[in-house]
Amino acid sequence: MWRAYLYFLMLFKVTLSNPTPKTGVLQPFLDNPAVKLLQEYIQIDTSREENIGRAVNFWKRQAAELGLPFMVYRPSSKPICVITWTGANPKLPSIILNSHIDVVPADEQEWTYPPFSGYIDENGNMYGRGTQDTKAVALHYLEAIRKLKEDNVTLQRTLHITLMPDEETGGFNGIIPFMETEEFRALKPGFILDEGLSSPDGTLYATYQDKRPWQINLTIHGEGGHGSTFSDGTAMQKVQKLMDITTGFREQQKKIMVSKDVNDFGSYTTFNINIIKGGVAPNIIPSKVTVVIDMRLAVTAEVHEAEALIQSWIAQVGNETELSFIRKLDVSKATILDDSNPYWVAVVDAVGEMDMKIVPIVSPATSDMLFLRNREYPAIGFAYRPYTVSLMHAADEYLNMVTFLKGIDMYTRILKKIGNIL
Repeated sequence: MWRAYLYFLMLFKVTLSNPTPKTGVLQPFLDNPAVKLLQEYIQIDTSREENIGRAVNFWKRQAAELGLPFMVYRPSSKPICVITWTGANPKLPSIILNSHIDVVPADEQEWTYPPFSGYIDENGNMYGRGTQDTKAVALHYLEAIRKLKEDNVTLQRTLHITLMPDEETGGFNGIIPFMETEEFRALKPGFILDEGLSSPDGTLYATYQDKRPWQINLTIHGEGGHGSTFSDGTAMQKVQKLMDITTGFREQQKKIMVSKDVNDFGSYTTFNINIIKGGVAPNIIPSKVTVVIDMRLAVTAEVHEAEALIQSWIAQVGNETELSFIRKLDVSKATILDDSNPYWVAVVDAVGEMDMKIVPIVSPATSDMLFLRNREYPAIGFAYRPYTVSLMHAADEYLNMVTFLKGIDMYTRILKKIGNIL
């Protein structure tokens, strides 16, 4: 199977810079067992909590097929899966291969193909929620381990595939409580790989620091009344004022973004109003409106200054506005990526063997790695998605299957190198 795979990679070398071959040419890839596994995984709609159990069973089956131990832990209400491949020297710190089972919801009306179908079009693109964020990464781990085992490779370090149930909602029932358990400490984490970013060209990215998420809930009060009246000081008027005030801040940060390198995500704070809720009937002026804001702080942003800025918005809107945080992380430590970090050196070497370049950047968003790095575990976010339009959390999220299969080779090389660091 793998000889055939390598043959077709050579045949389609041109597709690596423009991965859009037609169906007949792609058929050997589409019949690949790894592609079928990814399709099956995508078809489990894990934006719905009741389907997390189906994904657990999926992973239990994969572990059994590889003859690897499979454990499920519940430090909180949701299941965390751990698949283990024991190394020749299990006393060494292990390698954690982390990803998350859950995905964000998808509105089917916005998609060209059903978001949980795993539909593969004539260009070899598989469409589905999770193809980029981040089910393909988990399959890359699995298939790389499968390849190493088929080749009778023995690694010095133990590898653990860890699958988290709630990264998209903050990790409160996943990585956060799991890190406090004896079961987590027994894994002996030495280095963590986790989800990464897409690239529009042949460059690959390694994220070494996450931006700090501040998700803010503002409850804005105002004058209510009959829908036929002109009441002054309504909650909705105050919402409009809030939007006017914060638009200035948002535009200021966008100017910083435009003035920097396109990948300098850490230099600016993002700001988006993502939810507005209010009103009980068409003929009643609402006396209360809830606004949810999502901010990701710049690396250099001072916490006290950001807090003062938010308080100034509240003061201008009206002091009766109630503030609460859905999520507020003030610290996000960085993993050092230089020659002093043997894991980074190993990753760079593996990427270089495939004639590619990897560039360290700050992640524009937040992942489970933030919590791990804050505990001083070295962690890198990485994904093999070159020549891919980033559509994480967007409609028509996709991954080209030529890219997906080539990624197995990349991860095989990476795991072989980091798993043999002594």
